[in-house]
Amino acid sequence: MWRLLLSAFLASCVAVHIPGVPQEFTSNDLVLSGISDEIAEKFSQEYINYLKTGVESAALRQISAQLANAHSKKDLFTKELEELSLADQFVACTTCRATVNVGARLFREENGEFTGEGADDKIKSIALDVCLRLQLQTSEVCSNLIDFNFPTVAYIVKYSNIDSRTLCSLFMEFNFCNVKNANYNWTLEIDSDGEAVTAPKSEIPTKNGNELKVLHITDLHYDPLYTPGSLAECDEPQCCQRDVEFIESTKAAGYWGDYRDCDAPWHMLDDAFAQIKAEHTKIDYIYQTGDVVDHMVWGTSVEKNTESLKKVNTRLVEIFPDVPIYPCIGNHEPHPLNLFSPGDVPDGVNTRWLYEQLYEQWSTWLPADTKNTILEGGYYTVSPRVGFRVIALNNNDCYTSNWWLFYDGTNKIPQLQWLHDTLLAAEKAGEYVHILTHIPTGDSTCWSVWAREFNRLVERFRNTISGIFNGHSHKDEMHLYYSANGHAVAVAWNGGALTTYSDRNPNYRLYHVEDESMQVVDHETWIFNLTEANSHGDSKSPNWFKEYEFAAEFTTNLSPAGIDKLLEEMAENPNKLRTLWRYIVTSADPKLNAGCDRACLLGVICRIATTVSTQKTRCEYLRAKLSIALDNENIVTGSTAAPSTSSSPAATTSEGGDTSTEKPGGNGAVSKSISLNFLFVAVLFAVLYNV
Repeated sequence: MWRLLLSAFLASCVAVHIPGVPQEFTSNDLVLSGISDEIAEKFSQEYINYLKTGVESAALRQISAQLANAHSKKDLFTKELEELSLADQFVACTTCRATVNVGARLFREENGEFTGEGADDKIKSIALDVCLRLQLQTSEVCSNLIDFNFPTVAYIVKYSNIDSRTLCSLFMEFNFCNVKNANYNWTLEIDSDGEAVTAPKSEIPTKNGNELKVLHITDLHYDPLYTPGSLAECDEPQCCQRDVEFIESTKAAGYWGDYRDCDAPWHMLDDAFAQIKAEHTKIDYIYQTGDVVDHMVWGTSVEKNTESLKKVNTRLVEIFPDVPIYPCIGNHEPHPLNLFSPGDVPDGVNTRWLYEQLYEQWSTWLPADTKNTILEGGYYTVSPRVGFRVIALNNNDCYTSNWWLFYDGTNKIPQLQWLHDTLLAAEKAGEYVHILTHIPTGDSTCWSVWAREFNRLVERFRNTISGIFNGHSHKDEMHLYYSANGHAVAVAWNGGALTTYSDRNPNYRLYHVEDESMQVVDHETWIFNLTEANSHGDSKSPNWFKEYEFAAEFTTNLSPAGIDKLLEEMAENPNKLRTLWRYIVTSADPKLNAGCDRACLLGVICRIATTVSTQKTRCEYLRAKLSIALDNENIVTGSTAAPSTSSSPAATTSEGGDTSTEKPGGNGAVSKSISLNFLFVAVLFAVLYNV
């Protein structure tokens, strides 16, 4: 999301002849880190002088103009940091440090004009100035997000010990900016009685037709303000809510949803529930892996979020009264967005209200002994039957847009330690376990230290863990976990999304689960085509259909070893990977029209093989193998680019999120406030920190 913005910043630094900016990024990490500090010092002084004197230098005017002109309001909210080039990463790191410098200097000056009474308002004013100066978003979005986040960030600033370099490295976990800090690079103590991994996990039962059926729904993103016919193309992060009159038909929101940056109307979600009820007469369990609340991140409130959660959960009880439902928490559930606090902070910044609301609603499905951990951190475990256990995590502990991550790195250990102890007890009891999470651990927005330790647990308890299930990405995808010595040990299955946000057909998954080992032996995905549904408007319900069955389309061996073998086959046969990509994007018309080019395919295969964003050994191997296959295709066809999945010109896209410039980014579930919040938080964190 920062690529265009930060590339322009680099260019502007060169244009105003700021000394020290490297022309070629070939230095080692230590040298680049030192240069970054020097440039941050020079840049921050320009803005400080402006704030104190009210006079902008020519350099500051030029930099500000180039930054503002280098992006659209949408782009800033749709790109991930991992997509940046080394040069752009350098500028991202430098910009973070410079912003912290600004705050530290201004708000630590004794008797200065930015200290004492009214300092809070001045901080907000600076954050708003930056947002509007760089045209990051509309005034309404900027103001609301700043107001929402201020109390939490101010508390974290006052009571934590993080320094500016650690702050920037946590947000940008790449190479030279990733400064080590012991409190943010911990390791779990893991039981050592497990056997060493000498081979991939390959045992898989045979599908016999008597399997349990597990429904997976995720990322509903119910929008209570959705208005058919309203403006579907707007500057804000979410549209389809206002400006109904005089809208061109091509810009008007569809009745059943819209491929553009719009979430799910209630009548579409209700139709999905009715379809599931009518089509699938046997459902043994339902997994709901988070993000019930919509993407209107500047318009959340405790009341609005609570009402959305209640409406969805109440309807699920009504439609599926006799089916156990096991939910977990998405990053959109709290107000403000993404913020999950420790339990020992004041009520004004505490997330306990959300946990209390969810326990009250979830208690319909969950036993009373889950109450303590839900109220403590939004996680729980339950045994639906003898020999089987479900563990639902709140892995927003790893989300780098959760500012409480900066409060104390070690306070993210307790839930993982509880997970370890629960898995150890399950192993001793001979239970098989399904783990539910919201965020795929390989996402660039999942803190790599947390993801690394989670991966260690998956490796240690690979024989106990029968399946991992997540959402967040809005992709119908999977992720493969590897041991430290490179053997495939587990698969995480992603349920896609019921929302259309963005460029998606609504979908849900049904798993076929062998009833002893609880392993997934097949799964099927159901969708409807949004273009077709909207052509009928409210006169006809959507035509839901089974898009594909995994075993029939790809392989009957859904063990980790079988999926790893499938990746090898896809690296050798790009057309097989293209078929998978089509299903990953739910056969949505905008995606199929754009196609999937070379960068897209490389991103897809890399994403599947990555479960810690900083560990890409298997990814790089598969990418290299796929590159050779794509080169061979070009030789055969005489073309200069790999064939697209569409007859239309291929866009430079990637559903893998590793090498892309895709809109809306490698991750369809981007929080849509990350750029603005980052600048705001950098200023606030600087209040009490020397740099």
